[in-house]
Amino acid sequence: MKTSGELDTISPLRENIRTVLTIGAVLFPFLPNTYRTFYLCIALISLIFRFHIFTKRDAIPFYIYLLAAILTSLFSLNPLKAIRNTKGIFFDILVPFLFFAFSPFLNRQKITRLLPVSSIIFSAAALLIYFIYPPGFHIFNRNHGLVGFLGGKLTYAGALSFLIPLLYFTGERKQDILTLIAIALFTLNITFNLSRTYYIAVIVFLLLMIIVSRSKIRLFYGGLLAFFIISIVTNQRSLDYLSKMLPIEENRSPHARIEMWKTGLRIFKKYPLTGIGYELWSDHKIFTALINEFETPELHEIREDPKLNRAVSGHLHSNYIMAMVNGGLPLLFSLLFIFLYFLAIFCKTAQPWGYLGIGLLSIMIIAGFFEYNFSDAEVVQNFAMALGIITHRVRCNENNC
Repeated sequence: MKTSGELDTISPLRENIRTVLTIGAVLFPFLPNTYRTFYLCIALISLIFRFHIFTKRDAIPFYIYLLAAILTSLFSLNPLKAIRNTKGIFFDILVPFLFFAFSPFLNRQKITRLLPVSSIIFSAAALLIYFIYPPGFHIFNRNHGLVGFLGGKLTYAGALSFLIPLLYFTGERKQDILTLIAIALFTLNITFNLSRTYYIAVIVFLLLMIIVSRSKIRLFYGGLLAFFIISIVTNQRSLDYLSKMLPIEENRSPHARIEMWKTGLRIFKKYPLTGIGYELWSDHKIFTALINEFETPELHEIREDPKLNRAVSGHLHSNYIMAMVNGGLPLLFSLLFIFLYFLAIFCKTAQPWGYLGIGLLSIMIIAGFFEYNFSDAEVVQNFAMALGIITHRVRCNENNC
């Protein structure tokens, strides 16, 4: 029986297209943004030719989020720019989600079977380069942080974190060994990236998998959790970095983040129903006006440090604070609705893919308290890809396809 996610006809041309796009999907999570953009353009074209995919009910939460961003932006200081900024919601979230969830031009089983291999190749190569080249090497080992193939170190850690739920244990010995190696290498990459947010998120994911998995699989996740924690506590750099997350007097970074959140809440109190307009925080004139009016005295003092001032000018380091600033309560509630909608779907499915979906959302929800990763293209594209593939598998399980 053919499903909505499979091709009705098996012509040589379509099968070749399907093979190319499937291989591209296996490489997609590790490629730089330029190549991802090319792949997503092809994905968008294929979706346009099968326009009914845009009407799938599982796309509704993203349409609500997009609509909230557009409507609230109408009341901003620069409506045209704010509305133009919402294109990222469509291209970086909606398109990859729909393509990976419903496109007939993908073999999703092959993607999940091949992903451990590509994960091992890219993550092992990143670690190899990290240890070969000295700190300060421009591309791969910048500022004592592993960068890899995706850009900034936090971007790299976040993108890898959202792939872990796709690396599932099948019960086949060879496949499970590859999966085990892939996740172990991922955790090492995240450790050496000094990404405290994703330390927490991945540990929670692994704990969740230990709780819900069958006994044999629990051993795998238990071993991975122990390996991840050991890799952190035996690395002096990661321990030093963890110690800096405590908001004590000598640690200015945590204080800066807390004061940024306070500043964001001040802005929200002024614009509770509309926010300032989608992603207008990055507009220099608007940012300057807002920061001068709403920043706390403590943040004003902290911003005298050029390094911390650069971090403040980018965003407010929280999906939820930024949603309130970008679009007030409508955008915050629509963001929460996305998470609640898919949590409801996955919680109703008593099978491994449902649990993996809950784990995926847990990583996003937890990391989102401390990072604005819902607007980081490389990170959110991987999230949308993983969410799409898991949604497809869950829906197929419901429909016996």
